Amino acid sequence: MAAADNGLPVLGILILAVVGPTAGRLYIDVISDVNPKLFIRGEWFVATAVLSGIVWIICTQAGLNSWWAAGITFVVAYTFRVMALFFAWEEPLAKEPTGVYIHDDGRPHLGRKLRGKSRRELRDLGLLVEPEAVDTADAASNEQTSGRD
Repeated sequence: MAAADNGLPVLGILILAVVGPTAGRLYIDVISDVNPKLFIRGEWFVATAVLSGIVWIICTQAGLNSWWAAGITFVVAYTFRVMALFFAWEEPLAKEPTGVYIHDDGRPHLGRKLRGKSRRELRDLGLLVEPEAVDTADAASNEQTSGRD
């Protein structure tokens, strides 16, 4: 909004809409020692940022206040990103040279993995988080050692 108020052109606003989230996510991923999301095929991370910028511009040009624009932008971008992950959409790639094979990274297709699964199956897939069971023998020994102090 500040960029538009200062007379930045639409392209400049879109560049700011992409640079902020991607730079922040890249920083988080590098510090966390994981592969940055913008380099993982099928994440649609940068496209989601571009879509967010476009929706924001449309909303503000339509005369909506910043709260409405933020709410609509969030709903559209979140829905797009979840659908991309759920349906395992892939970004288009450049045509590879002859003889080059792109290996599958084994990225889970969340839609197929989650549809119709029971809690046991979700746990077996590693998609269900359950609290850790406390071993009664360990708990008893911890109580005995703490009583000796």
